[in-house]
Amino acid sequence: MTELPSMPSIRLLSVMLLMLVFACHPSGDVKNTVILWTAFEGAELTTLRSSVKEFEVTHDINVEILKVPFPQLQRKVLVAGPALQGPDLLLGPHDWIGILQTADLLAPIPSDIVGTEDPSFYEISTRAVTYDHAIYSAPMMLECVVLARNTDLCPVKPASLDDLVEEALQCVKRNPEALGFAYQLDNFYFSWAFMAGFGADFLAPFSEADLSLDSLNFDTPAAVNGATWIANLRRKHHLVPPGLKNDTAVELFLKGRLGMMICGPWNLGAMRASGVPFVLEPLPPGPAQESSPFVGVTGAMLSRFATEKKGVHELLEFLVSPELTARLCQSSGRAPARKATTEILEREEKVAAVSAALKLFSEAAQSGTPLPNHPAMAGVWAPMEEALELITTGQTEAGSELKRTTERVRAKIRFMTE
Repeated sequence: MTELPSMPSIRLLSVMLLMLVFACHPSGDVKNTVILWTAFEGAELTTLRSSVKEFEVTHDINVEILKVPFPQLQRKVLVAGPALQGPDLLLGPHDWIGILQTADLLAPIPSDIVGTEDPSFYEISTRAVTYDHAIYSAPMMLECVVLARNTDLCPVKPASLDDLVEEALQCVKRNPEALGFAYQLDNFYFSWAFMAGFGADFLAPFSEADLSLDSLNFDTPAAVNGATWIANLRRKHHLVPPGLKNDTAVELFLKGRLGMMICGPWNLGAMRASGVPFVLEPLPPGPAQESSPFVGVTGAMLSRFATEKKGVHELLEFLVSPELTARLCQSSGRAPARKATTEILEREEKVAAVSAALKLFSEAAQSGTPLPNHPAMAGVWAPMEEALELITTGQTEAGSELKRTTERVRAKIRFMTE
């Protein structure tokens, strides 16, 4: 068991965190200013700032945007919120909802902005931001992964996961200097989609706020079959070299030396600039059901201390408007979380390939799995990635390793909650 830090160390860490928070907190008249925290950067942040400036003029509401580096953002909100020094609105990923709500920092999103069955949003978006039967984030953009296929190296669209393997093997035969299909196998964020295609559902218990540890079973036959298929990409078919990382796979694809890879919206700019001929397609289905990639939804979360503050409701409504989210999707490359945004992009995007790609990601997400927003999900990532590493490198078999993973995850969550 990991040794816990001493009480003096904890007190010192708390003081340091509070100093960091107060040092970056706006110093103006916060009573009459809506405080918005975000980790946006680059073109995305520029678009947000310029759009909010327009909002301030048209609504006569003062807004202060605080840019916080992503690795620090959640931690600062957790410290600043209870001290009433946090944001009124927070832009962040939906899988933070459980942690922030458990800390009693969030208020449900008003139903006139987002309803539980709001037809203007993609269903996956509202499902992702729901926690304990309430919506705690107004969806703005989403992201998932799809298959990128070099049409010169792999001219045939795979219709199933077995076809994916066969097309990758044929690619290598035709082009001995290239790889057919590759990604970082021990990356659970990517590998989950294929396990789900075999019918794995061991994450289902995380959809309930009242999680029962006894309901967690990672070693179901479907999960074992999915993990074995992933391992065989290296152990049986020799498609993925040992130690290959995602960055290496992307680099090979950009150089025209990889036939197919898993692709997120964050890869598109470099792929277009490379000149490599490619198409984007949903991940091929597995033998049991559609492959189901993780889906992340970026949205606006409302502080429970700001529900009555002047201008907050208006800004929240503006942040999720189809017009603003269309601008943000264009600047960030992330996909729309609502249908009206997709329609605007199809009408206004000058590069048809851009709007088509963003629409594809939104549609592919519909068969995806929302990243679980339960706080206990933090206990899953490291054990699953360790398990996948051991399974894919042949150090252990999938069944026995996933059984051990069940016990490790249960113990880790028990330690977190006791």
